[in-house]
Amino acid sequence: MKKKCIHCEHPNKEGWFYCRECGKQASQSPFTTNLYMISDMGKRTDVELSEQSMDQNIKEMNERTYA
Repeated sequence: MKKKCIHCEHPNKEGWFYCRECGKQASQSPFTTNLYMISDMGKRTDVELSEQSMDQNIKEMNERTYA
């Protein structure tokens, strides 16, 4: 871990994620979006998104609960 902020070079001995001096991210993230996308979680394609009203959602939840 870097001991100084990447933005203002303020010492970061405690290893805070955000710099206590400037408030920005103190060091680079060890993980990138590309690393996530090649993982098993990033490859999931079974997620479906849809739009529905609150009434419709409540009705479907009740049907699943009491069916």
